[in-house]
Amino acid sequence: MSPTLKSHGRSRRALAGRAGRTLALFTLCGGLTISPLAADAAPAADPAPAKAAAKKPAKGGLNFDLPVQEFSLANGLRVYVVEDHSTPAFNMTLVYDVGSRDEVQGRTGFAHLFEHMMFEGSKNVPPMGHLTFVQRVGGNNNAGTNYDMTIYYNNLPSQYLELGLWLEADRLRSLEITDANFENQRSAVKEEKAMRMDNVPYAAAVQKWLSAAWAGTGYGHEVIGSLEDLNAAKTADVQAFFDKYYAPNNAVLVFVGDVEVNDLKAKVEKYFGDIKKGPDRAPTPAGQVDRSKPMETVVEDPLAQQSLYLLGWHTVGANHPDRHALDLLGNILLVGESARIPKILQDEKKLVAFAGGTHLALRDVGLVFVQAMPNKDTKFDSIKQVVRDEVAKIQKSGITAKELQKAINRQVMDTVQTLATNAGRANSIATGALFHNDPKFVLTDLEKYQQVKPADIKRVANEYLGANWLTLEINPGSTGAPMMGPG
Repeated sequence: MSPTLKSHGRSRRALAGRAGRTLALFTLCGGLTISPLAADAAPAADPAPAKAAAKKPAKGGLNFDLPVQEFSLANGLRVYVVEDHSTPAFNMTLVYDVGSRDEVQGRTGFAHLFEHMMFEGSKNVPPMGHLTFVQRVGGNNNAGTNYDMTIYYNNLPSQYLELGLWLEADRLRSLEITDANFENQRSAVKEEKAMRMDNVPYAAAVQKWLSAAWAGTGYGHEVIGSLEDLNAAKTADVQAFFDKYYAPNNAVLVFVGDVEVNDLKAKVEKYFGDIKKGPDRAPTPAGQVDRSKPMETVVEDPLAQQSLYLLGWHTVGANHPDRHALDLLGNILLVGESARIPKILQDEKKLVAFAGGTHLALRDVGLVFVQAMPNKDTKFDSIKQVVRDEVAKIQKSGITAKELQKAINRQVMDTVQTLATNAGRANSIATGALFHNDPKFVLTDLEKYQQVKPADIKRVANEYLGANWLTLEINPGSTGAPMMGPG
Protein backbone atom coordinates (compact mmCIF):
# COMPACT_ATOMS: atom_id res chain seq x y z
CA MET A 1 0.00 0.00 0.00
CA SER A 2 1.74 3.12 -1.20
CA PRO A 3 1.35 6.44 0.58
CA THR A 4 -1.29 8.17 -1.48
CA LEU A 5 -2.54 10.82 0.89
CA LYS A 6 -6.26 11.34 1.21
CA SER A 7 -7.38 14.52 2.85
CA HIS A 8 -10.15 12.80 4.76
CA GLY A 9 -8.19 10.05 6.42
CA ARG A 10 -5.50 7.59 5.55
CA SER A 11 -3.07 7.10 2.87
CA ARG A 12 -5.56 5.06 0.93
CA ARG A 13 -9.27 4.51 1.25
CA ALA A 14 -10.15 2.66 4.43
CA LEU A 15 -10.46 -0.99 3.60
CA ALA A 16 -13.73 -2.63 4.50
CA GLY A 17 -14.30 -4.93 7.45
CA ARG A 18 -11.47 -6.28 9.55
CA ALA A 19 -8.64 -4.44 7.85
CA GLY A 20 -10.57 -1.17 8.03
CA ARG A 21 -10.36 -1.28 11.81
CA THR A 22 -6.66 -2.03 11.58
CA LEU A 23 -5.96 0.92 9.28
CA ALA A 24 -8.10 3.20 11.42
CA LEU A 25 -5.76 2.56 14.36
CA PHE A 26 -2.68 3.31 12.28
CA THR A 27 -4.33 6.51 11.03
CA LEU A 28 -4.90 7.50 14.62
CA CYS A 29 -1.29 6.80 15.49
CA GLY A 30 0.39 9.22 13.15
CA GLY A 31 -0.08 8.19 9.54
CA LEU A 32 -2.11 11.33 8.98
CA THR A 33 -3.43 14.14 11.13
CA ILE A 34 -6.33 16.28 9.98
CA SER A 35 -6.81 19.80 11.21
CA PRO A 36 -9.80 20.09 13.57
CA LEU A 37 -10.23 23.72 12.54
CA ALA A 38 -12.72 22.89 9.81
CA ALA A 39 -14.84 20.42 11.68
CA ASP A 40 -17.96 21.82 10.05
CA ALA A 41 -16.67 21.00 6.58
CA ALA A 42 -17.23 17.63 5.02
CA PRO A 43 -13.53 16.94 4.81
CA ALA A 44 -12.99 15.24 1.48
CA ALA A 45 -16.36 15.13 -0.13
CA ASP A 46 -16.40 16.71 -3.55
CA PRO A 47 -19.41 18.88 -4.34
CA ALA A 48 -20.29 16.13 -6.82
CA PRO A 49 -18.69 12.86 -7.87
CA ALA A 50 -16.31 12.99 -10.79
CA LYS A 51 -16.17 10.68 -13.76
CA ALA A 52 -12.93 8.82 -14.35
CA ALA A 53 -12.07 9.23 -18.00
CA ALA A 54 -11.73 6.11 -20.13
CA LYS A 55 -9.51 5.72 -23.12
CA LYS A 56 -7.85 2.82 -24.81
CA PRO A 57 -6.88 0.04 -22.39
CA ALA A 58 -3.57 0.45 -20.62
CA LYS A 59 -1.15 -2.40 -20.18
CA GLY A 60 -2.80 -5.43 -18.65
CA GLY A 61 -6.17 -4.49 -20.17
CA LEU A 62 -6.96 -1.75 -17.64
CA ASN A 63 -9.28 0.83 -19.16
CA PHE A 64 -8.15 3.93 -17.28
CA ASP A 65 -6.86 7.32 -18.28
CA LEU A 66 -5.78 10.35 -16.30
CA PRO A 67 -5.43 13.20 -18.81
CA VAL A 68 -3.06 15.38 -16.83
CA GLN A 69 -1.80 18.63 -18.29
CA GLU A 70 1.02 20.43 -16.57
CA PHE A 71 2.91 23.70 -16.50
CA SER A 72 5.21 25.50 -14.11
CA LEU A 73 6.00 29.02 -13.02
CA ALA A 74 9.39 30.69 -13.00
CA ASN A 75 9.47 30.45 -9.19
CA GLY A 76 9.35 26.65 -9.39
CA LEU A 77 5.68 26.00 -8.63
CA ARG A 78 4.55 22.89 -10.50
CA VAL A 79 0.91 22.86 -11.60
CA TYR A 80 -1.12 19.83 -12.77
CA VAL A 81 -4.58 20.03 -14.28
CA VAL A 82 -7.29 17.50 -15.16
CA GLU A 83 -10.24 19.12 -16.90
CA ASP A 84 -13.59 17.48 -16.10
CA HIS A 85 -16.63 19.56 -16.99
CA SER A 86 -19.21 17.01 -15.88
CA THR A 87 -20.16 19.10 -12.83
CA PRO A 88 -19.66 22.83 -12.10
CA ALA A 89 -17.13 22.29 -9.32
CA PHE A 90 -13.44 21.63 -8.87
CA ASN A 91 -10.87 20.51 -6.33
CA MET A 92 -7.73 22.53 -5.73
CA THR A 93 -5.05 20.67 -3.78
CA LEU A 94 -1.80 22.32 -2.71
CA VAL A 95 0.81 19.95 -1.29
CA TYR A 96 4.07 20.99 0.33
CA ASP A 97 6.95 18.56 0.27
CA VAL A 98 7.44 18.53 4.03
CA GLY A 99 6.30 16.10 6.68
CA SER A 100 7.50 14.96 10.07
CA ARG A 101 10.31 12.93 8.40
CA ASP A 102 11.97 16.27 7.54
CA GLU A 103 12.13 17.51 11.13
CA VAL A 104 15.34 17.52 13.14
CA GLN A 105 15.89 16.41 16.71
CA GLY A 106 14.65 19.03 19.14
CA ARG A 107 12.34 20.59 16.56
CA THR A 108 9.66 17.94 16.07
CA GLY A 109 5.99 18.73 15.49
CA PHE A 110 6.58 21.75 13.26
CA ALA A 111 5.15 20.18 10.10
CA HIS A 112 1.92 19.39 11.89
CA LEU A 113 1.89 22.77 13.65
CA PHE A 114 1.71 24.53 10.29
CA GLU A 115 -1.39 22.58 9.38
CA HIS A 116 -2.91 24.79 12.11
CA MET A 117 -0.88 27.95 11.61
CA MET A 118 -1.98 28.26 7.99
CA PHE A 119 -5.49 29.11 9.19
CA GLU A 120 -4.30 31.92 11.50
CA GLY A 121 -4.64 34.58 8.85
CA SER A 122 -2.44 36.44 6.40
CA LYS A 123 -2.04 39.99 5.15
CA ASN A 124 -5.48 40.20 3.56
CA VAL A 125 -7.31 37.34 5.31
CA PRO A 126 -8.31 37.39 9.00
CA PRO A 127 -7.81 34.41 11.32
CA MET A 128 -10.07 31.54 10.21
CA GLY A 129 -11.08 33.68 7.22
CA HIS A 130 -9.89 31.03 4.77
CA LEU A 131 -12.46 28.62 6.17
CA THR A 132 -15.21 31.21 6.34
CA PHE A 133 -14.81 32.51 2.79
CA VAL A 134 -14.85 29.02 1.28
CA GLN A 135 -17.80 27.80 3.31
CA ARG A 136 -19.86 30.92 2.55
CA VAL A 137 -19.86 30.05 -1.16
CA GLY A 138 -20.80 26.42 -0.59
CA GLY A 139 -17.33 24.90 -0.59
CA ASN A 140 -15.28 23.06 1.99
CA ASN A 141 -11.62 22.82 2.84
CA ASN A 142 -9.18 21.40 5.35
CA ALA A 143 -5.60 20.28 5.80
CA GLY A 144 -3.64 17.19 6.76
CA THR A 145 -0.11 16.21 7.71
CA ASN A 146 1.64 12.86 7.54
CA TYR A 147 5.20 11.61 7.79
CA ASP A 148 5.93 12.58 4.19
CA MET A 149 3.97 15.70 3.24
CA THR A 150 1.43 18.37 4.19
CA ILE A 151 -1.73 18.91 2.16
CA TYR A 152 -4.25 21.76 1.86
CA TYR A 153 -7.35 21.33 -0.24
CA ASN A 154 -10.38 23.32 -1.30
CA ASN A 155 -13.54 22.02 -2.99
CA LEU A 156 -15.34 24.93 -4.64
CA PRO A 157 -18.01 25.77 -7.20
CA SER A 158 -16.23 26.54 -10.47
CA GLN A 159 -17.15 30.24 -10.51
CA TYR A 160 -15.02 30.73 -7.37
CA LEU A 161 -11.70 29.68 -8.87
CA GLU A 162 -10.09 33.05 -8.21
CA LEU A 163 -11.26 33.02 -4.60
CA GLY A 164 -9.42 29.76 -4.00
CA LEU A 165 -6.29 30.99 -5.75
CA TRP A 166 -6.27 34.28 -3.86
CA LEU A 167 -6.69 32.58 -0.47
CA GLU A 168 -3.91 30.03 -0.99
CA ALA A 169 -1.50 32.54 -2.50
CA ASP A 170 -2.10 35.11 0.23
CA ARG A 171 -1.18 32.75 3.05
CA LEU A 172 1.87 31.46 1.22
CA ARG A 173 3.01 35.03 0.55
CA SER A 174 2.19 36.64 3.88
CA LEU A 175 1.22 34.19 6.63
CA GLU A 176 0.88 35.95 9.98
CA ILE A 177 3.46 34.22 12.18
CA THR A 178 3.25 36.14 15.42
CA ASP A 179 3.83 35.28 19.07
CA ALA A 180 0.08 35.33 19.70
CA ASN A 181 -0.78 33.13 16.72
CA PHE A 182 1.96 30.66 17.58
CA GLU A 183 0.83 30.40 21.18
CA ASN A 184 -2.77 29.96 20.09
CA GLN A 185 -1.95 27.04 17.81
CA ARG A 186 0.58 25.52 20.19
CA SER A 187 -2.29 25.25 22.66
CA ALA A 188 -4.51 23.77 19.96
CA VAL A 189 -1.91 21.07 19.23
CA LYS A 190 -1.71 20.18 22.92
CA GLU A 191 -5.48 19.80 23.04
CA GLU A 192 -5.45 17.70 19.88
CA LYS A 193 -2.78 15.38 21.26
CA ALA A 194 -4.72 14.93 24.48
CA MET A 195 -7.92 14.19 22.57
CA ARG A 196 -6.60 11.97 19.77
CA MET A 197 -3.61 10.26 21.35
CA ASP A 198 -3.34 10.47 25.12
CA ASN A 199 -6.98 9.65 25.85
CA VAL A 200 -7.60 7.02 23.18
CA PRO A 201 -7.02 3.34 23.97
CA TYR A 202 -3.94 1.80 22.31
CA ALA A 203 -2.99 4.97 20.41
CA ALA A 204 0.02 6.07 22.45
CA ALA A 205 1.38 2.53 22.74
CA VAL A 206 1.16 1.88 19.01
CA GLN A 207 2.79 5.22 18.20
CA LYS A 208 5.69 4.55 20.57
CA TRP A 209 6.11 1.11 19.00
CA LEU A 210 6.25 2.57 15.51
CA SER A 211 8.71 5.24 16.60
CA ALA A 212 10.96 2.61 18.17
CA ALA A 213 10.71 0.41 15.07
CA TRP A 214 11.78 3.30 12.83
CA ALA A 215 14.44 4.72 15.15
CA GLY A 216 17.39 6.09 13.22
CA THR A 217 15.18 7.48 10.46
CA GLY A 218 12.99 10.54 10.06
CA TYR A 219 10.04 8.31 10.98
CA GLY A 220 11.36 7.72 14.50
CA HIS A 221 8.99 10.20 16.12
CA GLU A 222 5.26 10.78 15.92
CA VAL A 223 3.78 13.17 13.38
CA ILE A 224 2.23 15.38 16.03
CA GLY A 225 5.67 15.80 17.54
CA SER A 226 7.03 16.22 21.03
CA LEU A 227 5.28 18.64 23.37
CA GLU A 228 8.65 19.31 24.97
CA ASP A 229 9.96 20.46 21.59
CA LEU A 230 6.94 22.65 20.94
CA ASN A 231 7.12 24.16 24.43
CA ALA A 232 10.78 25.03 23.89
CA ALA A 233 10.23 26.51 20.44
CA LYS A 234 10.33 30.25 19.78
CA THR A 235 8.39 32.16 17.16
CA ALA A 236 11.65 32.68 15.28
CA ASP A 237 12.06 28.87 15.02
CA VAL A 238 8.58 28.58 13.55
CA GLN A 239 9.27 31.37 11.06
CA ALA A 240 12.51 29.66 9.98
CA PHE A 241 10.66 26.39 9.33
CA PHE A 242 8.08 28.23 7.22
CA ASP A 243 10.75 30.06 5.24
CA LYS A 244 12.56 26.81 4.48
CA TYR A 245 9.67 24.62 3.42
CA TYR A 246 6.75 26.85 2.43
CA ALA A 247 7.93 28.01 -0.95
CA PRO A 248 6.54 27.59 -4.47
CA ASN A 249 9.49 25.45 -5.54
CA ASN A 250 8.70 23.02 -2.71
CA ALA A 251 5.06 22.54 -3.66
CA VAL A 252 2.73 21.10 -6.26
CA LEU A 253 -0.64 22.62 -7.09
CA VAL A 254 -3.31 20.37 -8.59
CA PHE A 255 -6.69 21.20 -10.10
CA VAL A 256 -9.29 18.58 -11.00
CA GLY A 257 -12.76 19.47 -12.22
CA ASP A 258 -14.53 22.24 -14.08
CA VAL A 259 -11.46 24.32 -14.95
CA GLU A 260 -9.69 25.14 -18.19
CA VAL A 261 -5.92 24.86 -18.43
CA ASN A 262 -5.25 28.01 -20.50
CA ASP A 263 -7.37 30.07 -18.13
CA LEU A 264 -5.49 28.55 -15.22
CA LYS A 265 -2.09 29.43 -16.66
CA ALA A 266 -2.99 33.11 -16.59
CA LYS A 267 -4.68 33.05 -13.19
CA VAL A 268 -2.08 30.95 -11.38
CA GLU A 269 0.56 33.34 -12.72
CA LYS A 270 -1.53 36.29 -11.55
CA TYR A 271 -1.79 35.08 -7.96
CA PHE A 272 1.38 33.01 -7.44
CA GLY A 273 3.82 34.40 -9.99
CA ASP A 274 5.33 37.12 -7.80
CA ILE A 275 5.94 34.84 -4.78
CA LYS A 276 9.67 34.41 -4.40
CA LYS A 277 11.35 31.08 -4.91
CA GLY A 278 12.63 29.50 -1.71
CA PRO A 279 16.07 28.06 -1.03
CA ASP A 280 17.05 24.93 -2.90
CA ARG A 281 16.63 21.87 -0.69
CA ALA A 282 18.96 18.95 -0.33
CA PRO A 283 17.03 15.66 -0.11
CA THR A 284 16.23 14.55 3.42
CA PRO A 285 18.43 11.53 4.26
CA ALA A 286 16.38 8.36 4.42
CA GLY A 287 18.21 6.85 7.41
CA GLN A 288 18.40 3.12 8.10
CA VAL A 289 16.24 0.92 10.30
CA ASP A 290 17.88 -1.83 12.31
CA ARG A 291 16.74 -5.11 10.78
CA SER A 292 19.31 -7.22 12.61
CA LYS A 293 17.29 -8.18 15.68
CA PRO A 294 13.69 -8.67 16.77
CA MET A 295 11.87 -6.12 18.90
CA GLU A 296 9.41 -7.33 21.51
CA THR A 297 7.40 -4.86 23.58
CA VAL A 298 4.77 -5.41 26.29
CA VAL A 299 2.87 -2.48 27.80
CA GLU A 300 -0.12 -1.79 29.99
CA ASP A 301 -2.74 0.71 28.84
CA PRO A 302 -5.07 2.09 31.54
CA LEU A 303 -7.59 3.07 28.84
CA ALA A 304 -7.80 -0.37 27.24
CA GLN A 305 -10.66 -2.72 28.05
CA GLN A 306 -9.07 -5.73 26.37
CA SER A 307 -5.73 -6.71 24.95
CA LEU A 308 -4.46 -5.84 21.49
CA TYR A 309 -1.58 -7.62 19.74
CA LEU A 310 0.51 -6.40 16.81
CA LEU A 311 3.25 -8.08 14.80
CA GLY A 312 5.29 -6.58 12.00
CA TRP A 313 8.26 -6.93 9.69
CA HIS A 314 10.41 -4.17 8.22
CA THR A 315 10.05 -3.94 4.44
CA VAL A 316 10.74 -1.20 1.90
CA GLY A 317 9.68 2.30 0.94
CA ALA A 318 7.25 3.28 -1.78
CA ASN A 319 9.82 3.55 -4.58
CA HIS A 320 11.43 0.16 -4.04
CA PRO A 321 10.80 -2.40 -6.82
CA ASP A 322 9.66 -5.02 -4.27
CA ARG A 323 6.89 -2.79 -2.95
CA HIS A 324 4.22 -4.07 -5.34
CA ALA A 325 4.81 -7.71 -4.50
CA LEU A 326 4.80 -6.84 -0.79
CA ASP A 327 1.53 -4.94 -1.17
CA LEU A 328 -0.04 -8.00 -2.75
CA LEU A 329 1.47 -10.35 -0.17
CA GLY A 330 0.00 -8.21 2.61
CA ASN A 331 -3.32 -8.33 0.81
CA ILE A 332 -3.31 -12.12 0.49
CA LEU A 333 -2.34 -12.65 4.11
CA LEU A 334 -4.40 -9.96 5.81
CA VAL A 335 -6.95 -7.98 3.80
CA GLY A 336 -10.55 -9.03 3.36
CA GLU A 337 -12.85 -11.74 4.63
CA SER A 338 -10.98 -14.55 2.87
CA ALA A 339 -7.45 -13.43 3.75
CA ARG A 340 -5.39 -16.29 5.13
CA ILE A 341 -4.53 -15.08 8.62
CA PRO A 342 -7.88 -13.50 9.67
CA LYS A 343 -9.78 -16.49 8.28
CA ILE A 344 -7.87 -18.91 10.50
CA LEU A 345 -7.62 -16.71 13.59
CA GLN A 346 -11.23 -15.58 13.60
CA ASP A 347 -13.34 -18.05 11.65
CA GLU A 348 -11.60 -21.38 12.09
CA LYS A 349 -9.81 -21.25 15.45
CA LYS A 350 -12.02 -18.59 17.09
CA LEU A 351 -8.98 -17.04 18.74
CA VAL A 352 -9.75 -13.39 18.10
CA ALA A 353 -12.60 -10.90 17.91
CA PHE A 354 -11.02 -9.49 14.78
CA ALA A 355 -7.74 -9.57 12.91
CA GLY A 356 -6.34 -7.74 9.93
CA GLY A 357 -3.41 -5.77 8.63
CA THR A 358 -1.71 -4.68 5.44
CA HIS A 359 1.58 -3.60 3.93
CA LEU A 360 2.23 0.06 4.77
CA ALA A 361 4.84 1.63 2.47
CA LEU A 362 5.83 5.20 3.25
CA ARG A 363 8.37 7.22 1.34
CA ASP A 364 11.48 5.61 2.85
CA VAL A 365 10.26 2.82 5.14
CA GLY A 366 7.72 0.04 5.09
CA LEU A 367 6.03 -2.42 7.42
CA VAL A 368 3.91 -5.51 6.94
CA PHE A 369 1.84 -5.61 10.10
CA VAL A 370 -0.77 -7.87 11.69
CA GLN A 371 -3.22 -6.64 14.30
CA ALA A 372 -5.43 -8.91 16.40
CA MET A 373 -7.80 -8.39 19.30
CA PRO A 374 -7.86 -11.69 21.20
CA ASN A 375 -10.86 -13.46 22.63
CA LYS A 376 -10.84 -14.20 26.33
CA ASP A 377 -8.03 -16.57 27.36
CA THR A 378 -6.27 -16.36 23.96
CA LYS A 379 -2.54 -15.97 24.45
CA PHE A 380 -0.29 -14.00 22.14
CA ASP A 381 1.79 -17.12 21.50
CA SER A 382 -1.21 -18.84 19.91
CA ILE A 383 -1.66 -15.95 17.49
CA LYS A 384 2.04 -15.82 16.73
CA GLN A 385 2.02 -19.51 15.84
CA VAL A 386 -0.81 -19.08 13.33
CA VAL A 387 1.00 -16.15 11.73
CA ARG A 388 4.26 -18.12 11.57
CA ASP A 389 2.53 -21.12 10.03
CA GLU A 390 0.75 -19.13 7.31
CA VAL A 391 3.85 -17.17 6.39
CA ALA A 392 5.86 -20.40 6.28
CA LYS A 393 3.35 -21.97 3.88
CA ILE A 394 3.89 -19.15 1.40
CA GLN A 395 7.63 -19.22 1.93
CA LYS A 396 7.69 -22.94 1.11
CA SER A 397 4.85 -23.47 -1.38
CA GLY A 398 3.99 -20.02 -2.69
CA ILE A 399 0.47 -18.92 -3.61
CA THR A 400 -2.06 -19.80 -6.28
CA ALA A 401 -2.64 -17.78 -9.41
CA LYS A 402 -6.23 -17.28 -8.21
CA GLU A 403 -5.07 -15.71 -4.94
CA LEU A 404 -2.75 -13.39 -6.80
CA GLN A 405 -5.42 -12.26 -9.24
CA LYS A 406 -7.84 -11.59 -6.41
CA ALA A 407 -5.25 -9.40 -4.69
CA ILE A 408 -4.60 -7.52 -7.95
CA ASN A 409 -8.35 -7.04 -8.42
CA ARG A 410 -8.53 -5.46 -4.97
CA GLN A 411 -5.82 -2.97 -5.95
CA VAL A 412 -7.74 -2.16 -9.12
CA MET A 413 -10.95 -1.54 -7.17
CA ASP A 414 -9.05 0.63 -4.72
CA THR A 415 -7.81 2.73 -7.63
CA VAL A 416 -11.29 2.94 -9.17
CA GLN A 417 -12.66 4.36 -5.94
CA THR A 418 -9.74 6.77 -5.60
CA LEU A 419 -10.24 8.11 -9.12
CA ALA A 420 -14.01 8.46 -8.68
CA THR A 421 -13.75 11.87 -7.03
CA ASN A 422 -11.98 15.10 -7.87
CA ALA A 423 -10.22 15.03 -4.50
CA GLY A 424 -9.06 11.46 -4.98
CA ARG A 425 -7.60 12.20 -8.38
CA ALA A 426 -5.95 15.39 -7.16
CA ASN A 427 -4.29 13.64 -4.24
CA SER A 428 -3.09 10.79 -6.45
CA ILE A 429 -1.57 13.26 -8.90
CA ALA A 430 0.14 15.25 -6.14
CA THR A 431 1.55 12.14 -4.49
CA GLY A 432 2.78 10.75 -7.79
CA ALA A 433 4.47 14.02 -8.68
CA LEU A 434 6.17 14.41 -5.28
CA PHE A 435 7.21 10.82 -4.57
CA HIS A 436 7.78 9.44 -8.03
CA ASN A 437 8.11 12.43 -10.38
CA ASP A 438 5.12 10.95 -12.24
CA PRO A 439 1.71 12.61 -11.88
CA LYS A 440 0.11 9.51 -13.43
CA PHE A 441 1.85 7.14 -11.03
CA VAL A 442 -1.46 5.76 -9.78
CA LEU A 443 -1.87 4.19 -13.24
CA THR A 444 1.78 3.19 -13.51
CA ASP A 445 1.26 1.44 -10.19
CA LEU A 446 -1.57 -0.67 -11.60
CA GLU A 447 0.61 -1.80 -14.49
CA LYS A 448 3.30 -2.88 -12.03
CA TYR A 449 0.82 -4.87 -9.95
CA GLN A 450 -0.23 -6.67 -13.13
CA GLN A 451 3.39 -7.70 -13.71
CA VAL A 452 3.80 -9.42 -10.32
CA LYS A 453 4.05 -13.22 -10.55
CA PRO A 454 3.43 -15.90 -7.88
CA ALA A 455 7.18 -16.45 -7.71
CA ASP A 456 7.64 -12.80 -6.71
CA ILE A 457 5.25 -13.24 -3.78
CA LYS A 458 7.17 -16.31 -2.56
CA ARG A 459 10.49 -14.50 -2.93
CA VAL A 460 9.51 -11.41 -0.91
CA ALA A 461 7.90 -13.57 1.77
CA ASN A 462 11.23 -15.30 2.25
CA GLU A 463 13.28 -12.12 2.02
CA TYR A 464 11.31 -9.86 4.35
CA LEU A 465 9.04 -11.96 6.60
CA GLY A 466 11.72 -13.71 8.61
CA ALA A 467 12.40 -14.39 12.28
CA ASN A 468 13.32 -10.78 13.13
CA TRP A 469 9.84 -9.53 13.60
CA LEU A 470 8.49 -6.71 15.76
CA THR A 471 5.78 -7.44 18.30
CA LEU A 472 3.62 -5.32 20.58
CA GLU A 473 1.40 -6.69 23.32
CA ILE A 474 -0.96 -4.13 24.86
CA ASN A 475 -2.82 -5.30 27.96
CA PRO A 476 -5.36 -3.50 30.15
CA GLY A 477 -3.68 -1.99 33.18
CA SER A 478 -3.73 0.80 35.68
CA THR A 479 -0.40 2.52 35.11
CA GLY A 480 0.31 2.59 31.39
CA ALA A 481 3.97 2.04 32.25
CA PRO A 482 6.01 -0.39 30.19
CA MET A 483 6.18 -3.90 31.65
CA MET A 484 8.96 -4.81 29.25
CA GLY A 485 10.59 -2.46 26.80
CA PRO A 486 11.94 -3.20 23.33
CA GLY A 487 14.33 -6.12 23.44
